[in-house]
This record gives sequence, structure tokens and C-alpha cells, in this order.
Amino acid sequence: MTSPISRRTLLLGTTAAGVVAATGLPASATGPASATGLASAAGQPFTAALDYESPAAFAAAQSAYLAGNPMSNEAGLYAWGESYFMLGLLRMYEAYQDEQYLRTFEERAAHVLATTDHARGVKDYRGRSGKVWRTAFNYTAGHAVLPDGAGKPAVQLRWAGTRSAESTAEVLNVSGDTFDLILRNPATTTVVTLRGVSLDPGSATYVVPAVNAAYGPAFRWTAVDLRTSPRRRTAPRAATIAFTPQFYVFAVHTGMVAYPLARYARMVLTTRSLNRGSRRRKALDLLGAAKDAVAFHDCEYATRPGGGGDYVWPKGAPIPFDGLIQPYNQSQGLGLVMVELFRATGEQRYRTRVNELLTSYRAGLTLEADGAYVWPYWPVYGELYAGYTREQNLSEYTPFYSANRQVEDISHAAISTEFVHAAYEAGIDNTLAQDIERFAATFRQNVVRSATEVWYRVNGTADAIPGNAVQCARWMPYAEQDSIVHEQSLRVYDAVQLVPVQGSHALGIAYLNWAKQQGWANQ
Repeated sequence: MTSPISRRTLLLGTTAAGVVAATGLPASATGPASATGLASAAGQPFTAALDYESPAAFAAAQSAYLAGNPMSNEAGLYAWGESYFMLGLLRMYEAYQDEQYLRTFEERAAHVLATTDHARGVKDYRGRSGKVWRTAFNYTAGHAVLPDGAGKPAVQLRWAGTRSAESTAEVLNVSGDTFDLILRNPATTTVVTLRGVSLDPGSATYVVPAVNAAYGPAFRWTAVDLRTSPRRRTAPRAATIAFTPQFYVFAVHTGMVAYPLARYARMVLTTRSLNRGSRRRKALDLLGAAKDAVAFHDCEYATRPGGGGDYVWPKGAPIPFDGLIQPYNQSQGLGLVMVELFRATGEQRYRTRVNELLTSYRAGLTLEADGAYVWPYWPVYGELYAGYTREQNLSEYTPFYSANRQVEDISHAAISTEFVHAAYEAGIDNTLAQDIERFAATFRQNVVRSATEVWYRVNGTADAIPGNAVQCARWMPYAEQDSIVHEQSLRVYDAVQLVPVQGSHALGIAYLNWAKQQGWANQ
């Protein structure tokens, strides 16, 4: 392992551009980062090096991203791709004041609005068709219906984990009222085999509790009876039953996509040279779209004693951890939108909610001796941080879970740090200046690992593979407070030799341009 180096050593230029970062095994790879497009990780030769601080590098990232032609968010492509690309276009405009970036943004925003659930005529699990973007597949639970012997729906089988649509339930060895049930999901090699189960609630082998007893944090099987008056029925016929993914609209997905829409609207409406003609009309349309998107999730918001607030997943929603408080970064995704809505409209309800989210976040921040903040992924007052039991009846799809106190990683943390910096820029809380300095210290003291490396977690632990490492550039708003954020991010990009292919790569490159041009002066 390379020894940590000081900020002074970095500023003296002890690194050699193009050196491949030494990496080890990643910590649990959650979030949007991937190793795709990383030549050092894939062993691909380079034909030409990119100047990551140039408009040409962003043009290459734009071309690569748009080649993917995302048409919906059902696989999370808008939340973890389009949102980053659109924000990158705005940061490039702030860097260069070149309206080509705004024109491209306007085209992408029109595409995003043309593919909301409402525009497409599709619905979420509740039957709602909002001006938002639903998702499924790896993000949501899959359902299968176990019929009775007459073919009528009897029991709903559920897998609330990754690859839910690839789950299967096999009915075999049918004998009278009993049958064997085999549950499979490719995310685990463990096959659940339930022998001699029955659809009869009065039976000792009733299939619903048998399936629920097989649940575990790694084996996300649950079941519920669909019948209004469950009673003894003949067994289903032998068959293999496929699972169907359910559709849900995640608050964080909405926040990620609506943030650049709201930011564009605020930029245009508060900039005299932009606030006219068709551009003004587009800004007003996007402002209304962002308001609608935020309002869709109002039913999920809950205030806390002491002035805090969080978004909470509805109990019974077909997702892992339904009924529980969402992670800091997921609540703050919508917080980003509300910062911009406050700046654009002056409506105090948005400021109030942002302040509540900040209050909740501060409850989980630990100030270290060197002035850096450290925090966990899950809120410290939440059910998952403490762990919970089946008897507490908190969640239908994840009935119990042990305490999870993992420290936040740099990619998810970038949503939180962008939220805090955006609130600081908006003047929402006059005490944020101190917090901003402490988050900058987190990057300087805990994210920087060596001349060409960063740590994966915000407490300076865990190896960051290249796909994780390049996400450090999304901390770039703090380059205004400490130039090390810009300098280290560029060193990481040069070391990794990133071949941009995804939205977050485009945003990272935009941020490198933005910091070089001191784009914060044009926000």
C-alpha cells in the first residue's frame, strides 16, 4: 500500500502524469460507479491521451454517452447517467459561457420530459402515472403468483433483491393438497426447497409462513396470501413460474434527474442575458417540471423531533427496506432540487425542507481531530443503523436486518457534499461556511490517499478501484475552498487514463474544466 502523502508534497508535483493507480480489491461496490471505460483496469492500450481539462475531452465524453441512447429510467439510466451528463453540460456552460452547452442541455431536457411516466402512459406499483421516472429490475422486488388447483391466484411470492426478474418458483411433486416449492434467484447460489407445503392456512405446512421462514438478509424471499378468505385449496399444478419486476419511483432518482432541470431554470431566470424569448419559456417549463417531480414524493417526507426531516420508503412498496428511513444521500437528492427551487422562486417551503434535511444530516456527522467530517451511509437514528427484528413489523419486503453501520463511500458522499455546497451557495443557512470547510478537510485528509490514489470511504479506508476513484471529481464544488480537490482529481484521472463512456465520466471531466476556469464565479 502506498503511504499517504501531504498536501504540500502533492502541490510540489511529485507525481508523473499517466502513472496507473495501484488498486486492490474494492469494498462493496454500491452505486453508479463501474470500471467500464477504464483502460488501466481493462489492460487496454491508449492511442492518445486526453487532456481532461479541455472542451475536447468533454466532447469525447458527450459523444460516448449519447451513443448509448437511453430512452427511460427503468434500468436507472437517467438517475445514474443522464442526470450526471445534464449537470456536466451546465458546469461546462459555467466554465466557458458557451451557449452550445445550453442548447445541448435543452435538447436532453426535452427528451427527459418526453419520457416521464405520464408522457409514456406507464404506471408505478400504486397505479400512479406521475411526471417522474419509474424504475424496476435490480432496484425493485419481483413478484410471482402461485395459483390454486383451479388456476385462481392464491399466494404472491416475492424476491426483494437484485435480478428479481430472473427469479423462478418451481412447483413439483404435487400430491393431493401438498406440493414441493423450489425458489431460485441467480444473485445467490442458495436454492430454497420447501417440501410438502400446502395452500391451507390451517395446515402446519402452510406455504406462506414456510416461505417467510426462509427469508434472510441475503435471501430476500417473502410471501403473502392474495385471497380475501384463505382456506383449504387443492395444490397448484406442476409448473415453473416466472417473476415479474415491479415498478417504483425512487426519490433519489427523481432528485438526480430533476436537479439539473431546476438548476437550468434558476440560471436562466436569474441571468438577464438568458432570461428572454424561447429560453425563458423553456426555463419556466423546467421549473414547473421540477416542482411537480418534488411534489410527487411529498407523501414520503417525515419531520423529526428537533427540526429534522427525512424521506421514508412507504411500507409495502415493492423494494428492499420498504417502511424505513432512506439513506442521507437519497433524501438529499431531492434536497438538491429544492435548493434550486428556493433560489428560483423564493418560496420558503423549499428552504424549510432543505434546513430540515441539513439538521438531520448534522446528527450523523462526526468531527475528527483534524477538522474532517466522517459519517455513515445510513442515518444514525434510523432503523438500519440500529438493526431491527421481525417482531417490530417495520418492513414487509425486508422483515428484519442486522445493524448496518458502514461508513459512507466517496461516490454516494458526492451527492451529500454537492447538496451541502448548493445550500451554502444559496445562502440557506448562515452557519454552513464552517461545514463547507470541514467537508473540504474530509477530502484533503481522508479522501486523498497518495499522489495518484484516493480512498473509497470518507474515513480514509478501503481500496478504491479505478471506477470508484474517478468519482472523486464530483466533490469539485469544494475546489473553491481548497485547490487540492481539483489537483488530486486531475491526478487520479491522468493515472487511471479514463476513457469516458458514462454520464458520471462526462460530469467529472466537466468539473475538471469548471475548476480550471474557476466556474464557481459564473454560477
